[in-house]
Amino acid sequence: MTRIRTHLLLAVCLLAAVAARPAAQQPASGQPIRADQPSVTFRVEINYVEVDAAVFDRQGRFVNDLTRDDFQVLEEGVPQDVSAFSLVNIPIERAERPLFARNPIEPDVATNATPFEGRVYVLVLDDLQTAPLRTPLVRRAARQFIDQAMAANDVAAVVYTSGRGEAGQEFTSSKRLLAASVDRFMGRKLRSTTLERLDQYQRQQSIPGGPNSGQGSRIGDPLDQQRGFDARASLDALRNISEYVGGIHGRRKAVVYLSEGIDYDIYDFNNRESTTIQDGFRGVIASATRANVSIYAIDPRGLTALADESIEASGGFPNDPQSNLSTQSFQDELRLSHMSLRTLAEDTGGYAAINSNDFSKAWERIVADNSSYYVLGYYPKNEKRDGRFRRIEVKVRREGVEVRTRKGYTAPRGKAPAQASQ
Repeated sequence: MTRIRTHLLLAVCLLAAVAARPAAQQPASGQPIRADQPSVTFRVEINYVEVDAAVFDRQGRFVNDLTRDDFQVLEEGVPQDVSAFSLVNIPIERAERPLFARNPIEPDVATNATPFEGRVYVLVLDDLQTAPLRTPLVRRAARQFIDQAMAANDVAAVVYTSGRGEAGQEFTSSKRLLAASVDRFMGRKLRSTTLERLDQYQRQQSIPGGPNSGQGSRIGDPLDQQRGFDARASLDALRNISEYVGGIHGRRKAVVYLSEGIDYDIYDFNNRESTTIQDGFRGVIASATRANVSIYAIDPRGLTALADESIEASGGFPNDPQSNLSTQSFQDELRLSHMSLRTLAEDTGGYAAINSNDFSKAWERIVADNSSYYVLGYYPKNEKRDGRFRRIEVKVRREGVEVRTRKGYTAPRGKAPAQASQ
């Protein structure tokens, strides 16, 4: 994953200024920040926790007049002292289109004279978990996000889970460059586990008197090792991305994860990589929650019953209950892939768009979640570095409001690093 790490490290360095001047930020006193005031800085400590909270009234409108005293943050039921508080309210800017042009004209001059005031997106195209025949679905969904969800003041990067650095795109506001990167996408997912096991069963039955020719023998996946490697690579990419964009403080970071879901049954412990991949899931969630990164999982298949795979199984299934091979096997694959997407999204405070051919609501949710919210920072009273998941609850002292925030974070493990001198 060296290419992914290098690619994102450069991008994060370019966006480091975002940490110093969050868009539309207001200090706890409620007074606007003056131009002659020093930039806001954050003490970088390993035990600092940052959580964002979006608050809506009964009509679904964002509540923008809350103060620090209106919030209460509890970690495992214990009230915490909020040491950093800000309101982020990012405008949605539209690119100007001249009357003679079909599309807005991109500016040919870049400047850092004004602070960055936009949303930060990372589009993760999971080529390792997308079937080659469904490549156009991912391209279409990603292009829709770029065209419909991204405003002129936003930046996004495109990353491939396979590590194709030459196909990706560093952070940019250019929709043209982002679309060009998306058009280079090509799915590389392995053939269905059910189809591979069915072929394996038929091969075994074709050997008269062979050790596995009778009924009742377990049929394993002949591609288990490679399938496990690809699953680990996808999860490693998500973890690395979360760690690097975590360097941007004072605002929410959104990972738009376009994937068919992790193609591995982690609940079958006969599969050699099940435990390792379970650890991979925990690693992604731990990194994302520590870095205040939300994963928005988008299944580009939309409404599907894995019809393409079912057609390939036209030869039928064996009348052998012990083989665990039937038409239900395809549904089990689909259920497990959806479960993986929901887990990654819900446990990081994001959203999963599954079983839908219309992604417009998903794009609206992503934009809304990342446009207006409060950022609350605190140093946990529990300083143990035990690697445990700690539940966070954000309450607002106002009736009739809804608070959207992540469920918690995973505490660091091991000895704390030495503090650098200030």
